[in-house]
Amino acid sequence: MESNAEGRQGNNKRNKRQIFFRVLNLFVVVCFGAFLVYYLLKQVNIADIRQAFLGMYKPTLIGALAIMLLSNLFRAYRKKILVGSDRIGMGDMFLVAMIRNAFNMVLPARTGELSYIYVLTRRFMFPLEIGVSTLMVVLMFDLVIVFSLILISIIIVGINAYAISSISVIAVAVVLLAISLLILFYLSNIIDLALIVYRKLLMRFKVAEEKLIFKIYKKLLDINVNLRLIKAKKIYWKVYLSSIATRVLKFTSYYLIIHAILSPMGYTFSDLNYWVILLATIAAEISAVLPTHALAGFGTYEGAFALAFIILGFTQEISIIVGFSYHLVVLLFTVILGIIAMIIISMPFYRIKKERLKNAQDNPS
Repeated sequence: MESNAEGRQGNNKRNKRQIFFRVLNLFVVVCFGAFLVYYLLKQVNIADIRQAFLGMYKPTLIGALAIMLLSNLFRAYRKKILVGSDRIGMGDMFLVAMIRNAFNMVLPARTGELSYIYVLTRRFMFPLEIGVSTLMVVLMFDLVIVFSLILISIIIVGINAYAISSISVIAVAVVLLAISLLILFYLSNIIDLALIVYRKLLMRFKVAEEKLIFKIYKKLLDINVNLRLIKAKKIYWKVYLSSIATRVLKFTSYYLIIHAILSPMGYTFSDLNYWVILLATIAAEISAVLPTHALAGFGTYEGAFALAFIILGFTQEISIIVGFSYHLVVLLFTVILGIIAMIIISMPFYRIKKERLKNAQDNPS
C-alpha cells in the first residue's frame, strides 16, 4: 500500500513538473514573440506596413490565393490516397486539410498537425494508427522535397550571382530532383540501414523502452512499414508527384503574394528572383517548426523572413514591411478557410454522411 501511495505521489510530482515547464515554455515563447514584434516594428513606420497590406496589387493577390487553394487540394488528394478508404471523400479530406492548416498556422512547433489526427479519428471514425501513420509518411515526403528545393534554390541563386548559363541551372535542378526521387524511392531501404545502426546503439547503451529515443525508433519502424505498404498499393508515384505539386504551388503562391505587396512600390517580376523569394519563405516556414515559434508565429515568422530577405539583398525596411504584410495575408486566408471548414464539418446538414459512418462502424476497415 505504501509503495502504491509513493508511486502515485511520484507521478503527481512529475505531472506538476511537466505542467510547470509547459507553462514556463509558453510564457517564454509568447514573451520572445512579443519582443521580436516590438523590435521589428521599431525599425519601420507602422503606417508603411498598413499601406503595403491594404495597397497590394489585386490581380496578383487573387492569383496567389487561387494557387494556394489548389495547393491545398493536392494536399487533400495526397492524404486521401494514403488513407485509401471510401469512408472519407475528397471534399471531406479538403475540409480536414483546411482545419489542419489553420491550427498549424496558429500553434507552435507544428503541433497543429495533431488536429488532422483528431478530426480523422473523432469525426470520421478512423483508427488512431491511420491518422498517425499517414501523417508521418506525409511529413517524411515533405522533408525530402523541401530539403531538395532548398538545395536547388541555394545553387541557382549562387549560379545566377556568378552569371552561369541557364542550361547549367536547369541541369542542376534536374539532377537534384532526380536525387530526391531516388532518395524517396529507396527511402525504406535507407531507413532499414539507419534502423540497424539505431538498434545497435540502443542495445549498446541499454536504453529503456519508455525513453523518448526508443519511442522514436518505434515510430521509424512504423513509417517504414507504411512506406512498404504504399509501394505495395502502387500509389508511390501519386504520393510523390502530389507532394511536389503541393510544395511548388504553395511556394509559388507565396512568391505571388510578395509580388502583390512589392508591385505598388515599383518592383516587377523581373526584379524578384523566384528562387531568392523561395529561400526567404522557406526560412519563415522553418521558423514555424521550432519550439520558439510564438502564437500564430508573430515575431518569429517575420524575423526569420526579414533576416533571410536582408541576407538575399533587400533593405531592412522593405524586408520587415514585406514580412509582416505577407504573414498577415497567409495567416488570415488560412485561418478564415479553417474556420469555414470547421463550421461546415460541424453543421447539422453535414450529417448526410451519417449512414456512411454507421456502415463504416459496422464494417471497420
